[in-house]
Amino acid sequence: MTDKNQYQALLRAKIKSAVEQARAASAFTHQGLKGTVLEILIGELFKPLLPSDIGVGTGQIIDAYKSPMSGQIDIILFDRSILPPVLIDEKTGIFPIESVLYTIEVKTTLNATELSSAHESAKRLAKFGYLPGLTDETGKEKDHPVKKARSVVFALGSDLSGVRLNEAQRYKNLYGEEPAHLRAICVAGREYWYDDGDHWRGLKHTE
Repeated sequence: MTDKNQYQALLRAKIKSAVEQARAASAFTHQGLKGTVLEILIGELFKPLLPSDIGVGTGQIIDAYKSPMSGQIDIILFDRSILPPVLIDEKTGIFPIESVLYTIEVKTTLNATELSSAHESAKRLAKFGYLPGLTDETGKEKDHPVKKARSVVFALGSDLSGVRLNEAQRYKNLYGEEPAHLRAICVAGREYWYDDGDHWRGLKHTE
């Protein structure tokens, strides 16, 4: 009988390999190589872990209410069954906000400046309008029960040192009385935190 943990072991090995490849590519300082890091993360990390109805790409997000398009988003997870993106190539394109599930900002080394930039990007995205999608029996438009896109940060490393401060605490200090527009922060091989609506929950762990 096959050990039930073989699946986990294989999955963790693939994830570890993808993260190590991305870290190796990020060691080069040329700005154009960020595209290589994203290619690795999209092709080797995120895409293999997603079900077939969830797409992954990179590009900008648009709504139907003439809001300015978002800035360049590193990684976008979207629901293929809602609205298709307009793709320039296999991965790059324009994505309608209604189909976007997650936006992922990728950071080589997460620091206060990068965290603030990701927060501002998520804050702009939170203002986007969603098409109603449904009508009631009188023909009046009503909102469909789809949760708004969740903005998160995925980092290959962090400049935080010691044990007195974690990424969730640093982010809480940053946004203060504002809403937490970033909903999760992951530093590969170090820590993961998510906002459950009331509290930040997570852990520090090498896996």
